[in-house]
Amino acid sequence: MIMKLRNLLALLRPKQVYKAGIVWLPAIFSGKAMVIQQAGTLSLVTLVWILTSSIVYVFNDLKDAPEDRKRPDRCHRPLAKGTVQPVEAIGLVGVLLIPLIGILSILPGRVSLLIGAYCFLNFLYSLALKGKLGLQQAIIAIGFWLRLLSGAAPIVAIIPSPWAALFTLGLAYFLNCLKGLYAYDASHQRNYRFAMGIGAGLAGSLALAALVAICLKRGIEGSMHFPELPPLFCIVGMHRVTYRSMDNSHKKEQSDVFFRDWVTLFTMVSFVIFFLL
Repeated sequence: MIMKLRNLLALLRPKQVYKAGIVWLPAIFSGKAMVIQQAGTLSLVTLVWILTSSIVYVFNDLKDAPEDRKRPDRCHRPLAKGTVQPVEAIGLVGVLLIPLIGILSILPGRVSLLIGAYCFLNFLYSLALKGKLGLQQAIIAIGFWLRLLSGAAPIVAIIPSPWAALFTLGLAYFLNCLKGLYAYDASHQRNYRFAMGIGAGLAGSLALAALVAICLKRGIEGSMHFPELPPLFCIVGMHRVTYRSMDNSHKKEQSDVFFRDWVTLFTMVSFVIFFLL
């Protein structure tokens, strides 16, 4: 029974937690007072995104299970391995829907609209857009942007910043291009690796430029000490994640690239701390 529960929980991947954390970015960029003031609502919205992402992951795994069995980097997944049956996965979705619907009923209706848009985009992604170079990365980046919007007005009292949106879109596109480099193997053409590298460079540059604009604005307003440091920490973190994504000795799931490396963790924590000081 315990083993079966562990296998079911394995369907809910840890990387969705840091993705859901994007909800907090508008508050973090606004400063400590806004984080404290909006913590309750933001926690509920974060939970909504974790539940929604879990459901989407289960459906994606159900669809991809036959193909995953042929891939050495995915054959360990519960549905592909056979440790979880499709009917059990569908039952898990039903269990997750109960708290999701309950929380959505007490949040502003805009959250439900954003969640609906996210589910629709992922439906298109799974059926037709997965593997379409450029479109695939754009769909995933838009998912991050929708999370960002759910952490800003009118859901919470934070005006959404265009620079925060550009930072989120650029960073998400950058990370997905790195995921493409991680998945690269000899079966891909060389121009695939080149395209992923170019995409990561352009998107990463956009994210850094937007972050510099955010920090300069807060520095000019006098609401941030040392506005130069968050972009520096971001550069170090992006450089480190790029290295670990491309180096054969570190080829792991992206969540491991983030959370099992002390340098990356240090830069992420320092980045947040300097916005909250």
